[in-house]
Amino acid sequence: MYKAKIDKTIESLKLAVEMSKEFYRKPLIITYSGGKDSDVLLDIARKCLKPDEFEVLNSHTSVDAPETVYHIREVFDEVRGGGTKCTVHIPKDKDGKQITMWNLIPKKKMPPTRMVRYCCTVLKETSIPNRIYAVGVRANESSGRENRDIFVTRGTTKKDPYRYYSLEHSQEVFEESKERDPIWDCTLIKQMRENKDIIVNPIYEWTDSDIWEYIRKNNVKYNPLYDRGYKRVGCIGCPLANYKEMMKEFAEYPKIKDAYIRAFQRMIDQYDDDRKRKRKDWKTGQDVFDWWTERWKNEVKGQMSLEDFIGEDGE
Repeated sequence: MYKAKIDKTIESLKLAVEMSKEFYRKPLIITYSGGKDSDVLLDIARKCLKPDEFEVLNSHTSVDAPETVYHIREVFDEVRGGGTKCTVHIPKDKDGKQITMWNLIPKKKMPPTRMVRYCCTVLKETSIPNRIYAVGVRANESSGRENRDIFVTRGTTKKDPYRYYSLEHSQEVFEESKERDPIWDCTLIKQMRENKDIIVNPIYEWTDSDIWEYIRKNNVKYNPLYDRGYKRVGCIGCPLANYKEMMKEFAEYPKIKDAYIRAFQRMIDQYDDDRKRKRKDWKTGQDVFDWWTERWKNEVKGQMSLEDFIGEDGE
């Protein structure tokens, strides 16, 4: 089973490369976060693809742990040495100023939440051009990632945000696209012809044990935070972390915790009188931080609705 998953990952990557060549005339993009899933995906890509058939992209969020930043630098130095392009994307506003979590919070006028993750939208998703890109998403990471598949297109409505396609279906319609009239294209091929962004999940079916088995057997260098008990190594203060993880992160990275509190303070300093009346319990950045972390705990327990969590100021 483990070998079959590796073979399917390789097959998915090679198909994505051919699709990218055919429709985009550009290499496949491998997104890289500095986490274990990214390390496995990148290692397989380096072994089964030519150096110029893909490039690697990291989105600088401004909220990664220092260890993660150093790990990304080390990996990128090594990958660049093998002839593959690596890019660290730094999001900027229309005036060319860097966007960070610390200036995004005051702009959005609310903390990022599990249900309203504007931080992901601005700091990560804007880094992807209209290309085919592979990500390290796996089904068993969360219930919200179940019932997906290897190839993904974006839908057109909130009720239909994504559409999913199996590897077998994707292979079939790609071969058909070379001979049949575009009028018969399925949505996947149609969006490729229009150069829209296509997501590929090459390790979608892998489990945690599969990931660690691959790392051990192939001596893959991984983020040192895992050896310190971290189960995830994303942004410090990510709304998707559970409460215990969040408390551990803020205890070990007090400077980042302080940066959140300062950003919350700037957020409420610019509130108008009406908004201040609605949030009269928010006098300081520390008040907002306490509110944020307490509701985080309650939300994970399923005790709050979206309206309760965001409040009247949700935007």
